[in-house]
Amino acid sequence: MSLPRLRPLAVDSAIALGFAAVGCIAGAYYQPPGWRAFDGPGYLLACLTALPLVARRRFPFPVVLASAAGYAVYLGCGYQPSVNFWAPAVALLSLAGRRPLAVALAGAVPVTAVIVLSGASGRLHPALTAAQAVLVPVVAIAFGHTRHLLVRANARLREVSAELVAEQEARARNAVTLERMAIARELHDVVAHHMSVITIQAGLAETVLTSDVPMARKALGDIARTGRGALDELRRLLTVLRVRSDDDGEGTPYEAAPRLDRLPDLISGATAAGLDVRFTARGEPVLLPPIVDVCAYRVVQEALTNVIRHAPGARVTLTVDRTPDEIVLVVRDDAVRDDVVRDDVVRDGSSPGGRDGPDGRTRTDERPETVPGTGLGLIGMRERVKICGGRLSAAPHDGGGFEVVAVLPLHPSRRTFPGEPEGQER
Repeated sequence: MSLPRLRPLAVDSAIALGFAAVGCIAGAYYQPPGWRAFDGPGYLLACLTALPLVARRRFPFPVVLASAAGYAVYLGCGYQPSVNFWAPAVALLSLAGRRPLAVALAGAVPVTAVIVLSGASGRLHPALTAAQAVLVPVVAIAFGHTRHLLVRANARLREVSAELVAEQEARARNAVTLERMAIARELHDVVAHHMSVITIQAGLAETVLTSDVPMARKALGDIARTGRGALDELRRLLTVLRVRSDDDGEGTPYEAAPRLDRLPDLISGATAAGLDVRFTARGEPVLLPPIVDVCAYRVVQEALTNVIRHAPGARVTLTVDRTPDEIVLVVRDDAVRDDVVRDDVVRDGSSPGGRDGPDGRTRTDERPETVPGTGLGLIGMRERVKICGGRLSAAPHDGGGFEVVAVLPLHPSRRTFPGEPEGQER
């Protein structure tokens, strides 16, 4: 038996022995005439009235019955009434503190009966007997039931506290998961775009390394510039993730995240990867919420990355339409079919085996290789747009090619969640 359970048992044993000892002492030293002499059976009945209190916590109702029965037999044998009637009262107090009120009221019946019997045996005034028979059970039940309610309230409080702790732990785990997802999205957006451009340029440089040295040199220059851009993006991301105790928030040389005003740099990198990007901006510039600003940039970045991966050399139409209530982003490409020659990255000079197109851009017979996708691009875009309360549509359009349309509300009251079918990453 554990120590916490031994302590209540020791207390109950001491209470039971105390009542038994007091009852025996009172019976032995207080022997008025007219009553049976306090002999061996008297000691035994006094002990049988008090000793059941040892089990008052585990079996409160049987203890009430046993204690009341012992005291009733004690009185029936002709022994003088004594302090023994307090043992059934204490048993009733324990019963009311551990069982519902209805059970306590049922236990009050035998206790009331033996108190009345004690008063009658002691030839007390009927009014005093009635007062004892009413007050003792009522006070015992009142105190015991109050304790019962307090115990239940404490138990419920412990349950609620445990639920709150579990909820806090769940929220902490969810926060960590969401933070990891956000970091994963940022890393995907940063690395995937720049590495796609670098892969395309490296393939082009390898293809024309001996046939067109200026083109190869230019491709290598674009690789170096794109690599530096990737490093800058990673530094920005690491600056956000880095936490220092002495960081005063000043002197940070990098912004937390790219914004829509950096679209020209993004378009320049996509053009260096071989895309023909036609950019159109409509509407008056409006101040965008930071989360919408970053989301808009990342959506355009991922859409262009998708084109670089799956349709290198395609023509892309990028439209940014600003209104006071929302911003609409449209990235549409007309991916060239297999029987159509695509534009290459080179814009200056000509290469052996190439030919000039009607727009003066040099075309080659070599097709840039496509880059396998991770399948996470459109998932990340949908998550970002959903967080902003916007709508995203990404699907092939009539006549070939692929179109990504994102509508981002600028005011929370006007935000709606996507309702149109979502396309799949190519």
